Amino acid sequence: MKSLSEEVIEYTIDVLKDLISIPTVNPPGENYKKISDYLEKKLSELGMKTEIIEIPEDYLDRYYPYSPAHKGYPRYIVYAHIGEGRPLIHFNGHYDVVPPGTGWSKDPFKPYVENDKFFGRGSSDMKGGIAAVLGLIKHLVDNKMISGKTIETVFVPDEEAGGVGTRYYVEKKISVPDYVIIAEPTSHRRINIGHKGMVRGVVKVYGKQVHGSVPWKGRNAFLDAARISLRFYEEYQKILTNRVTKAPVEAPEARHPTINLGGYAESTSRKDNIVPGEFIFSFDRRVIPEENITDVEREIKDLFNRIAQEYNAKIDVNILSSVPPSLTSSESKVVKISKECVKEVLKIDPWIGISYGRDDGVYYRSIGVETITYGPGVEGTAHMPDEYTSISDIEKVLKTYSCIIERLR
Repeated sequence: MKSLSEEVIEYTIDVLKDLISIPTVNPPGENYKKISDYLEKKLSELGMKTEIIEIPEDYLDRYYPYSPAHKGYPRYIVYAHIGEGRPLIHFNGHYDVVPPGTGWSKDPFKPYVENDKFFGRGSSDMKGGIAAVLGLIKHLVDNKMISGKTIETVFVPDEEAGGVGTRYYVEKKISVPDYVIIAEPTSHRRINIGHKGMVRGVVKVYGKQVHGSVPWKGRNAFLDAARISLRFYEEYQKILTNRVTKAPVEAPEARHPTINLGGYAESTSRKDNIVPGEFIFSFDRRVIPEENITDVEREIKDLFNRIAQEYNAKIDVNILSSVPPSLTSSESKVVKISKECVKEVLKIDPWIGISYGRDDGVYYRSIGVETITYGPGVEGTAHMPDEYTSISDIEKVLKTYSCIIERLR
């Protein structure tokens, strides 16, 4: 296997600096055109044939879960390929990042390096993975390692909003690869062969809005929401604790389905001297492979509605997005070769199993494509203040990618 040059490592880090310096916050979807143009230019410079594909507005109206927040923020897919013949090996990455929030030591969009740590929003999730893919392409081109196969890259928006970009790409059959590598952050030590499913939605609770000085004349939607959500959580936890997956997971707690309430909450009153007439809160349900996504949607609605009825409260339960659990066989070719490469190149036994969160691999698996998730990143830093990735981790993943490309035939 050809060793990585210092030039390739420096190139990869420079690309990552550029990517983080373009704030692509989702929602609403800022600077998507700017980063798409940047990526298209870098891929073209590497000799790849490129195309920028705009996702139609009506598609976003249907599938973007935060609609209409996307209005005025066009979405672009950056597609590129190089080489000829099969196999067709496809790398996927998303360029959107979650909002930075508070608590950062420095500006989240002015990347900086301290020792081996590379800081900035998106450094782990997942602009580090995109930079690693570009570094890989440069390494392959510099060493004339693309022969008798085709390498594709597709960089998409909105993975942080249910995967609208990859969903559109796969549904339109822009290409049908033989193998897919999602460059999401797993670290060089982990190969994810699947993930839990997800059901996201909101509950709207209806009360009666009145002046805050006469609460007895109204009905406080916030208090109803508090009662309903707490009761729902307590009852549902008992149900979920009795469900256990047989799929390999790292944390014992992750063997069970999970429910998170209130990640998003909003009162329509937005003022302290008003009894709120409506209150909205979110739910985020993670689904193990043994569960059916349709059954999960139904049981969430049924339980919320039963509890609301017992409190004589009026509610609406709306599912915003759902993604089924997804799994690639541990006996598949791409899994076996990836495992061999990590063992031989990095001299470690990789952990192989499913992720607690979802990624865009579900869309490729839905059309029968062998898919893994493997990319640079540091566990526990994604979506956090002072997010960072490890430069040495990027280098190790690059070495593994190169080995995988050589051996996949």
